Amino acid sequence: MKKPRQSLSRLFLNQASGPERDHMRHLQALHQAGGGRAFMLDDDNLRMMYLNPQCMQSAMKRDAPDELLCAYSRAVMGFLMFVPQPAYILLIGLGGGSLVKYCYRHLPGCRITVLEINADVIAMRDAFMIPADDERLQIIHCDALEHLQQHTYQADVVLLDAYDENGLVAELNTSSFYTLCHRHLLPGGVLVANVWGKPSALADMLSRLRSVFARQVYWLRSADSYNLIVYSIKTRTDSQAVEAKLDDELAAQHPALELSQLQSRLLALLNTSAESEDVDDIPALKTSLSTIMVADDNVPQSYADWKKLVN
Repeated sequence: MKKPRQSLSRLFLNQASGPERDHMRHLQALHQAGGGRAFMLDDDNLRMMYLNPQCMQSAMKRDAPDELLCAYSRAVMGFLMFVPQPAYILLIGLGGGSLVKYCYRHLPGCRITVLEINADVIAMRDAFMIPADDERLQIIHCDALEHLQQHTYQADVVLLDAYDENGLVAELNTSSFYTLCHRHLLPGGVLVANVWGKPSALADMLSRLRSVFARQVYWLRSADSYNLIVYSIKTRTDSQAVEAKLDDELAAQHPALELSQLQSRLLALLNTSAESEDVDDIPALKTSLSTIMVADDNVPQSYADWKKLVN
């Protein structure tokens, strides 16, 4: 029997015995004590944010708060292969701030704006050691869809990492929202989406992105979950395609990201002649996804498995 596909937020849904059940009871108690709102759990050196007992949103090491623990977050930073020196990043979804902290520390020439709808998540920013707002960083409590309809940005990178207690936010993964993100990107900029779901649903998402971004879309699967990381490139004014490039200096600046491995796993559809608007992407996309969305022993199946992986 194939293992169920799981995202980081859904790692721990399997029935378990002993310590796993005790862990779930502890999460339930914390959730109830907090009135059903987002809550935090400390376990040895780990600090985790949960939106509910079944949905871990973020995790960090208390003695290394800027480290990207989860492979999906390191894969998101793969946008550096397309935009090595971004001046402005727009991030949709704060969570525990893993991506914000990494960008703030390792991209010192970059300004960052974060849009987050959940006030309870923002209230935990100090606990997750997210820097205070300053001339480089601003965190805005808002509905991202409404905010982006009312404001104008010129971003080099838009990071779409929006999950709620039910999982992926459907309203932020539509053709209209992708078009909205496209409008806020500079030419040559990249929209990075962290998505999860059945291959058929993922194929639909990829097809929508390819339509909005003139087929300039790459993707790969996270190494420790079934999250799909998708890079969609806004065509430059000179109409030249932007390709993933990696030089030794960039790799040396970000050794933890293992960018060369990410580059080797990038997938794209390159065989549609003329790339006309009416090309049916879905069959080819499903075939591509079938090669990577498969049962994988590297994906943890329980909280205990995951804790061993990140420690």
